Amino acid sequence: MELKNTLKKHRQDKGLTQEELASLLGVSRQTIISIERYRYKPSLELGLKISNLLAIDINKLFYLSSSDLKIKESSEGNKIIAKTKKFKDFKDKDWKDLWNKLKK
Repeated sequence: MELKNTLKKHRQDKGLTQEELASLLGVSRQTIISIERYRYKPSLELGLKISNLLAIDINKLFYLSSSDLKIKESSEGNKIIAKTKKFKDFKDKDWKDLWNKLKK
């Protein structure tokens, strides 16, 4: 799971620049840029400050993305959660395994 946010959208809706928001929060503009680009995960305290300042429920501002998780059902009927691999994460062995599965 990955922490995602809607900070940029809500910041723009309020008519604030990154610099203005950073100044109101007492952080650098680079911090705001990094949060918006998912390069930095803010502390709970900073997340709550942002949420209060923008008057947005924190659950609408920050959320967990589970798009890289797949729920499969085993032959016994149990649910299994498996993380899907992204193209860049494939290794030679993974490609060979995938090829062998496709040949069957």
